[in-house]
Amino acid sequence: MGKYLKHKSFGTIALLTVAIIWGSGFIATEFLIAANWSTSQMMATRFTLASLIMLAVIGRKIKESSKKEIISGSIAGLILFAAFYSQTFGQSAGASVSFAAFFTATNVVMVPFISWAINGDKPSIKTILIAILALAGVAVLSIEGGSFSLGLGDLIILLGSFFFALHISFLEKAGGDTDALRVNFYQITTAAVLSIIVMLFDMQTLPGFDFKKGIWAAIYLGAFSTCLCYMLQTKAQQYVSASYAGVILALEGFFGSMFSVILGLEKLTTTLVIGGVMIILATVLMSFKSEPGDELDNDESEEIEPLIPEQTENDN
Repeated sequence: MGKYLKHKSFGTIALLTVAIIWGSGFIATEFLIAANWSTSQMMATRFTLASLIMLAVIGRKIKESSKKEIISGSIAGLILFAAFYSQTFGQSAGASVSFAAFFTATNVVMVPFISWAINGDKPSIKTILIAILALAGVAVLSIEGGSFSLGLGDLIILLGSFFFALHISFLEKAGGDTDALRVNFYQITTAAVLSIIVMLFDMQTLPGFDFKKGIWAAIYLGAFSTCLCYMLQTKAQQYVSASYAGVILALEGFFGSMFSVILGLEKLTTTLVIGGVMIILATVLMSFKSEPGDELDNDESEEIEPLIPEQTENDN
């Protein structure tokens, strides 16, 4: 029992670290936007750096890759590219840090409906009510000056949230009998290649960027928010259930908004607090499952297999 509690404590701390880093990742993106980095430039830098670090971590084990790992990782990387590109572009298009963080968190609520479309698993009444709660939170956040206002950047962020949900659904369906680190390497590398290709078609935006002002934020996103977080999440989910991980990772939106307010990037308003709480509550409730065996017991904790990265929430 003591060993199980030790493992679960490690998993909890690791996932909390991931949520904090992902929340701060929205701030790093804001610094890059201020330094006039293009969306494709941010993406190419963070994913290329993360891919190189992952390759160094895996080393010679990359030669053991199966066909399924390569294909699954590549498809996941394509979806991940679409998710992060939409998220980053939406923030560049004017979405505030809090909006980007909270709107991204709604991907947890979207997953059951995507599974419904793919597998025919109709969501329960509870799931539908939780989704309504999340949408109500988005609506509250979008109230500005007494009227409803949802900008282009906000809509693009929501599109990115859909792709994050699609990414989760795909990995849950295709992730069996694969090595988590190798799949993670292939998905990150695919996202890096796609980002570089897009950047080559976007070269006219590069002369105006401030390299010195943005490079450290880009390194932070690549080394910590992308590479380290996915490795921590993979390891942590060897010791805790996906639903338990989802509860903790749902705090990403809270930390992103908190950092933004503390650093003076935006003001703390009533609508921000109420809307944010509604969205976080919805993501936490969605992460709880009523099926037996959802939590690990002290016997199962020694035998559970590692889960594929981003099997719960994935964001910045």
